Amino acid sequence: GNKNDLGIHTEVIPGGIARLVKEGVINGKYKTLNPGKTVASAFIGILPDELDIVDGNPNFELYDFTYTDDLRILVNQKNYVAVNNALAVDLGGQACSESIGPYMYTGTGGQTIFTVTAAYCNPGRSVIVTPATALVKGRRLSRIVPMLEPGSVVTALRAFVDSVVTEYGIAELRGKTLKQRAAALVEVAHPDFREELKKESKRIYHL
Repeated sequence: GNKNDLGIHTEVIPGGIARLVKEGVINGKYKTLNPGKTVASAFIGILPDELDIVDGNPNFELYDFTYTDDLRILVNQKNYVAVNNALAVDLGGQACSESIGPYMYTGTGGQTIFTVTAAYCNPGRSVIVTPATALVKGRRLSRIVPMLEPGSVVTALRAFVDSVVTEYGIAELRGKTLKQRAAALVEVAHPDFREELKKESKRIYHL
């Protein structure tokens, strides 16, 4: 809410975006593609009052995902920041956002395309945002893990992940060695899991 002149080009618009458009935080002023427009292929999880904002609003444009997720189109955007989530991130920075081990949890979506796009845009940046933990059947698990579970789908390759954000901070990964990446990711993990992650870091990367 304290930002200005943001632009959106995404596959799915979540709740909250419509209000930011109404308040002028998101206006697409500096977008290279579809300037002045908030672009997506669908909405998800938006409330009735947000639907009222969107209905008939010329600031929103919906396209087929073959447009919103087209690498050839996206690379023409300037100052592009790809923001995605993840189910798990390993100590090298690989993000699994589709499966829990070999079991599919959600679809592939556009994350792979958007993270690759950010590497080719000038300037561009790819950010993975995830809670530090997940609660599974009453048990708290770390989303920052030494290695992805066997069979996990690597949605965002580590070479295309510049930053990982949790509620404990920002791990800046761009330009760092694997050892440096692991150390940075341990620092944004939940405190209860940091010691074990440090031990695993030493085992894997000889820190």
